[in-house]
Amino acid sequence: MSGKENLSLDEFATAPRKPRSNPALPAREQGERPVAMEVMSEPAMGADGEKGETSSQASKALRQMKRTRMKGASHFVNVNLDRDTKRRLKLASFNMETSMQALMEKAIRQYLDTNGF
Repeated sequence: MSGKENLSLDEFATAPRKPRSNPALPAREQGERPVAMEVMSEPAMGADGEKGETSSQASKALRQMKRTRMKGASHFVNVNLDRDTKRRLKLASFNMETSMQALMEKAIRQYLDTNGF
């Protein structure tokens, strides 16, 4: 088949669609809206205060959960290196068969220990 030929949709095999109606539920009339849609579209009068309270409690719980999760996690530091230093670091990591990150961690620890931090 050349690139200039066009295919039509009839040339592709497609599976028939499944029916959407559930035979166990009674069929609704065309103009009738589901009850769930009516409830969701009309908010309750006292729901605004409860919603704000629930929202703040949820956000506090989320922050607390993030704090507990981050207690044992590692923290990242970005370092700008000139091209020559990066090349030397990469070469050292290759020769020592370790990662550049491990070398940087070791160098930072050694620097902090020697300077009494």
